[in-house]
Amino acid sequence: MSNNNYLYIIIMILLKKELLDRLVEASRTSARKRMNYNLHTSRDEAVQRFFNAMETDTYIRPHRHVEPNKFELFLCVRGRGAVVTFNDDGNIDDIALLSPNGECMGVEIPSYTWHTIVSLSPGTVFFEAKQGPFVPISDKDFAPWAPDPSDPEYTDYLERLKEKAASLVPDQYAD
Repeated sequence: MSNNNYLYIIIMILLKKELLDRLVEASRTSARKRMNYNLHTSRDEAVQRFFNAMETDTYIRPHRHVEPNKFELFLCVRGRGAVVTFNDDGNIDDIALLSPNGECMGVEIPSYTWHTIVSLSPGTVFFEAKQGPFVPISDKDFAPWAPDPSDPEYTDYLERLKEKAASLVPDQYAD
């Protein structure tokens, strides 16, 4: 398209259901039981955007982002999940149940807030956005009171989180 002697090139990235289907399959065969698909092309981009497919037997270890204005946005685009926030001692502050067809489909988490995200149904996919650049060594401050997925206590901790979510709003949690 040309206007006033300028050339405009419009390129769209199509986000089709087939992409999510492939991502869910990849998460199911992954050792971590989750898989990302990045829309950003570089860790240096100002906004990091990606899909995160997660199965029910995994979670993102509770963490916080300790840089000012490092928000994190979660939208549930398939399945059902929960975002859990914590106080500094590891006690649950709040749980938001997310579903594309439910009452709440997403949340934005501000800087300095301890949080995690869990899948409550197989094949759940979240869209995430957060401010870049992404620097792996300083991106997350992991909670010392929450087990890493390689820790033997991880499974019990994850089940307690999911049970707490179920107890708050059982009708949204049940299949």
